Amino acid sequence: MSPLLTRSSHSIASELLYMSIQIRQFKNKDAIKVTNVIKKSFRSIISKNYTKESVEDQIKENSPKKILEKAKKVKYFVAVEKGKILGFGGYNEEKIHTFFVLPEMQGKGIGSKILERVLSEAKREGIKSLKCWATFNAENFYAVFGFKKRKKFTLKTKNSSISFMEMTKKL
Repeated sequence: MSPLLTRSSHSIASELLYMSIQIRQFKNKDAIKVTNVIKKSFRSIISKNYTKESVEDQIKENSPKKILEKAKKVKYFVAVEKGKILGFGGYNEEKIHTFFVLPEMQGKGIGSKILERVLSEAKREGIKSLKCWATFNAENFYAVFGFKKRKKFTLKTKNSSISFMEMTKKL
């Protein structure tokens, strides 16, 4: 099989997947499913950059109860296909919040679709710029959308710490 044919077939499959995914506003009933996406995503980044303790602390910070509290101040969206939540993310007037895609679904355009919606909604609302706190694994993803690295910082919790790259984008 020629490489061109392989690439075309893969592109068509990706486009079909991409087209069947819907981005809709978060509903309170989504909180548990969203938390499961966050757990899987955070646990997939345990590495030399992120310890198990720091990841588990971040998971606790994103419990269903805390997601519902945050949703009062953050406009969240979910990526859904056939009733399954594949990704989640949102924004407020200054920052992108809680942005995750299931690890097995990363690289298929789901995060891009959510971020495109976030950026267009924020721009429509008159927001001039947004920042995000990217994990080491997500810096390139945000850079593709024009986010610029500003500074690395570390969040400390009672038991651990976790580092992020603050990135910003003018809308």
